[in-house]
Parts: sequence; C-alpha cells; structure tokens
Amino acid sequence: MSRRWWAAAALLFAVAAWGSEGHHQGDEHFQILEFAGYKLGLATADDLPWEFHERMRPALQPAIAYATYQVVGLGGPANPFTVALMLRLLSAVFTLLVARSLWRRCRHSLPEPLRRPFLLALLFHWCAYYCGVRFSSENWSGLTAVIAMLLYPLPAVGTGQFLPAGGRSVFGAGVLFGVAFLFRYQAALLVAGFGLWLLVVRREHWSRLLACTGGGLLALLVAYPLTYWLYGTWTLPAWNYFAQNLVAGKAAGYGILPWYGYVELVLLRGIPPVSLLYLGGFGYFCYAYRRDPLAWAGLVFVLVHSLLGRKDIRFLFPLVPLLPVYVAGAAAALHDRYGAFWHGRWIRIAGWTVVAVNVLLLLSVLLRPAASEIGPSRFVYDTYPSGVRMTGPQPQIIRAEGAVSRFYHRPATVVDTAESAVAPVDSTLPLLWLDHTRDRPSPAPGARLVYAGRPAWLAPLNVGGWLDRQKWWYIYALPDG
Repeated sequence: MSRRWWAAAALLFAVAAWGSEGHHQGDEHFQILEFAGYKLGLATADDLPWEFHERMRPALQPAIAYATYQVVGLGGPANPFTVALMLRLLSAVFTLLVARSLWRRCRHSLPEPLRRPFLLALLFHWCAYYCGVRFSSENWSGLTAVIAMLLYPLPAVGTGQFLPAGGRSVFGAGVLFGVAFLFRYQAALLVAGFGLWLLVVRREHWSRLLACTGGGLLALLVAYPLTYWLYGTWTLPAWNYFAQNLVAGKAAGYGILPWYGYVELVLLRGIPPVSLLYLGGFGYFCYAYRRDPLAWAGLVFVLVHSLLGRKDIRFLFPLVPLLPVYVAGAAAALHDRYGAFWHGRWIRIAGWTVVAVNVLLLLSVLLRPAASEIGPSRFVYDTYPSGVRMTGPQPQIIRAEGAVSRFYHRPATVVDTAESAVAPVDSTLPLLWLDHTRDRPSPAPGARLVYAGRPAWLAPLNVGGWLDRQKWWYIYALPDG
C-alpha cells in the first residue's frame, strides 16, 4: 500500500470539503443544520419544515452539528460556514477511514493485478468525493453500516463468498448497526440483508444474533434522550416516519417512478460510461458472490427501494462506499472465469475512457459548490454583519416547502415571507432584492447590483449560449436600503 496514494487522497478530500460546499438536496440542510439552528436559537419552530412538527427525523446528526457549532464558537456565536466546513471535513475523514478498512480487508480476495486498480478506485472514484464529504444521513448511515459489517466476526471465505475472514466483535457490530439506523432509518435494509445472510447462509448461532441485536438496542436506548432534547417531548421518530411516509403516503406525493427507476437514475446521474461500470459491477458481484454478506446487504437494500414508488438517487448513496468493492469483486470473478480479460484491446480502450471521464467528474466535484445557494448566502453574511432585509422573487435563497432557512443568516436578518409582512421590521436595515434566474433581472428602478453569481471572466467561454441557459444569482441593493 503506497502512502503517497493515501496522502494524495487526503489532500483531495480536503480540497473537496472546501470546494464542494453546500448540500446535495434540501433535506441535508433543513433536517440537520436547521434543526441544530433551532436548538442554538438561530431559528424558531415555525421556521422548520413539516417533518419537525411531525417529530419524524433522527436527532443524532443535529446533535453532532449542534456540538460542532459550540466547539467552533467556543460556546458563543460561530461562523456557520466554518461549522459546515468542519462537518464536511469530519465526513471526509470518516470516508477515508472506511476506505482504509475496506482496502485492508478486501485486497486479499483479489488477484495481484487487480489490487492497485482497487486501491485507486477506493481513493479516487468521483462519487466517493461527492458523497463522502456530505454531512448527510445517507453518507453517514452507509459508512457506519459498512464498518459494522466489517466488525462482525466472519469465518474463512467459503464458496461464493468474497469478503474474507475478519472482524472482532459481534456486540460492537450491533452497536454500530444501531447507530447507522439513528443516522438514517433506511439503513435497517442493509442490516436486514446482512442479517438474512447470517440466518440463511451462515446459520449463525442464536447467542451471537442476540448479542448483535442487544448491541443495536443499546445504541438506540443510549441515544433516545436526544429525541427529547430535539423535540421537547418523548416520542418515537422512526414510527412517526413510517406512519407519515408509508402509511399516510406523504413520500409518494413527491413523485413516484416504476420499479426499474433506479437503473435509469444510476445510468444518468452516475454519468456513462462510469455508471455502466457501477451497474454491471454490482449486478455481476451479486451473481458471482451470491453467498457473500455484502451482496445480500446490497441486494436487499436495492430491491426494497425499487419496490417503493418514491425514488431518488440519493437514497442509494449509502452504497457508495462499497462501489469499488462491487466493481473489483466482479472483475475478480471474471478473471477467475476468463483469465486476464483486461488485456483485450477494446477492454483497455473502455477502461481508459472510464478513467478519463472519472477524472473530469472528480475535477468538477473539487471545484464546484454542491449548491449554488451558498455563494449568495456567504456574500450576504459577510457583507452585512448587522443583518439585512431580503425581498424579491427569491428572498429565501435556500428554500423548502413551508420552511425558512436561518442557519446561514445573521440573527437580525429579515427574510420576506408571509409572516414577516405582518411583523415589525427594523427599517434601518439595508434592503436587498434577490433573484435566481436565466433571464435578465428586473429590480426596482435605482437598484444597484452588488452580487452576480455569473462571473464576468466566463463571458468569452459562452460558446453556443450555454451560460445563458443556466440559472444565476443576482443581488441588488434597493435605494431605501
């Protein structure tokens, strides 16, 4: 194992944590950072999304964000962008630790020529950076579940199994399975797949199953007081989640896709030809190693998600840490069957094409924010330390249904909402007009442009008008501000 590769990966993860700021999807922001902001006094309960009022989200990650804020601010107000950066760096470290664990455990199952490609895939595939720096429930639940599966003691590899012998603690694995569930309830599907493998293939002794279950229940019990800390009442968020999204059907209200929807989503969002490698590697791994616990965990996770109408590519993010394992394992199975197949001319061309596309995608992740809303939010926070009034077509910047973002705002900042229209407003605060549009902004006469998300230096690169087809943020200072 080359230390230089790990040092390079650590450096790139630090760059990604710095550059890929923001969130992939609104839940990552509103149901973690805004929940923490509520406990910090930055927001009121009325500002939060409907999931808070239904008491259906886990409290563990908001508690981590809350503690990070307190540490960064030394018990006082902290720069929220620094807090978010610390959380991304923490996520990056976690991702690298899981990659190291997978490398140390799985490399012995690969033929020698595939070990270096496996290491490079673990350290440099673009999805690892995009998802790995996210302080999201999907990322942290997947990382924790992988560590739990590696911690569970397994015997020597049998026929149709890829994951080699290893692991140290049945009880410790159970604790981590419980923590994974507390990050994201859908992690229970990974646990269920692994548990089915223990029952059907391993035929595990009941005492070890009880020890693992006991560890999971202990994690839930120890963390349960966080529920009261967040919601101010004793409740069961996991049951509330099930009742609202599955029984009441609220999840389906955000759109449904057919059972094969994830194939299309992975193919398009994973970016061909890299996405073809993900799909093919996962499918052939599950076929070739159908007695492997990682295959059972991943297959149950994907099949159950496929049966649910509500689909989103982020729901599969918990499997991202295992993608290099699935692809490398599939290649090892093909090697056992066909020999050194990668020496074929077309295979080599396809392989280098995948590498080139992966490098371009990795550069995009390193250099581009995950959310365009962070740029204008940071500008307002840094430029107007005493607060502002924000109005216009897009005054909330970071938006969600029935919620108002407060985490990245100064305490005195007033956002133009139905509630603020009837509340007393400090008229001495500067007045800003905001829009996020492809068209030419149309603020009130006399408005002065103070921020444009579209950089002027990109103008010579507007070949074919591609810049004109993108949405850009514009902020104007109005005359009475």
